Amino acid sequence: LTKLRWYCQLCEKACRDENGYKCHLSSESHLRQVRVFAEKPKQFIEFYSKEFEDAFMEVLRRKGENVRSKAKAIWHEVIAERHHIHLNATRWLTLTEFVKHLGKEGFAEVDMDDEGVY
Repeated sequence: LTKLRWYCQLCEKACRDENGYKCHLSSESHLRQVRVFAEKPKQFIEFYSKEFEDAFMEVLRRKGENVRSKAKAIWHEVIAERHHIHLNATRWLTLTEFVKHLGKEGFAEVDMDDEGVY
């Protein structure tokens, strides 16, 4: 798999380069998806947020209970899945913000040090 730099989460479409992405953004199918999104944006963002959270927690569960893991390492496992939800499609702007949410909700024990977020 190559690194996906040009990806439309709404359409779940990967593009090879910037030109392909620009063409996709002006396509009829994309514009139709944008209209659907515009009707209920919060519903889409909540759906993507829940899916991302579920995928992250699944990887965390596989690591085992009481195992201290770097959030970034878990995130890398999540994004290794070909059809993963991109973090920028969720309500969280950063991985740190997302991990703090997990701690606040009691889903995981979160701590930080100079090396990162665990």
